[in-house]
Amino acid sequence: MLYAILVILFGLWDAWPIHGADKETKNFVIVVSKDLRPYLECEQGVRQFLENWHKKPHKIISMHLAEKSQRYVKEAIANLKPDMVICIGTKATYLLKEIKPDCPWVATFIIDKTIEKLKAQGIVAVSMDVPIEKRISVLCRIKDHIHAAVLARDTPVSPKNYVKYGPCQTKDAYFRIFPFFSSIEIALQNILKSLINALFITADPDVFSSQEVVSYTLLWGLRNKVAICGLSSGYVRNGALYALEADLKSLGRQTARLALHYLSGKIKGNVIVQHPKRLVLSINLKTASRLGLKIPESVLKEARVIIK
Repeated sequence: MLYAILVILFGLWDAWPIHGADKETKNFVIVVSKDLRPYLECEQGVRQFLENWHKKPHKIISMHLAEKSQRYVKEAIANLKPDMVICIGTKATYLLKEIKPDCPWVATFIIDKTIEKLKAQGIVAVSMDVPIEKRISVLCRIKDHIHAAVLARDTPVSPKNYVKYGPCQTKDAYFRIFPFFSSIEIALQNILKSLINALFITADPDVFSSQEVVSYTLLWGLRNKVAICGLSSGYVRNGALYALEADLKSLGRQTARLALHYLSGKIKGNVIVQHPKRLVLSINLKTASRLGLKIPESVLKEARVIIK
């Protein structure tokens, strides 16, 4: 009797991720924007999830835009007639928007700003952006009296927005949005006048448009004892206090799960956007020392990258 129950339970478990899908061989096409390590890690996560969880017969075909022309990819998708296309990167996503395949498709390794531009057409995606509240929560665990800023193009100075969630609830913590018009130098000078002691770099190409702008901002933060919160471990290695970013393989697995749910009919609606569920924390202890901060052990234990 127990054996029969276990057989039924394991059968349900195997079927769960693709409940509602038929028994035919499913063809998945992955279109990758660039042959760079971050993109390839995300692709690996997609493949791992599809191979481990999609128990029905299936095929996975990858096409890299660095190797194949856009015309080739268009013709290949038309001929293959896949059941699902998964796009990794902005270039791949815009190509699929142009192709408008007959099958459903999902996108990842793109930022919220890109998703906003695509929403009018409808999109199912997993963004790379980590919500600001999660990034601020890390800072609240490190320091008190957080007067944080975010830069946004052509936006007036916002009123103080006090942070009341997570570890920030009992602390003096707020953030404000400051305008960026044409010069990072002027924007940062205006921030200092408001006694800001933390700045969140955002994935906004209209503001942080080049490596030079990012480098200037990181150096400005060190000189003025402003905690800079970066986007990845690369920012931390170059002077940011910390960064909270998506785990790229996990991002791929999350996207593959979303794709299977979409394919099986579990997802309804034209616009579905998720943010990364598994995150990577990086911390620069040298920068913390220059800012007069001591990183709690509880935070250090969670960090995957620590710069000493």
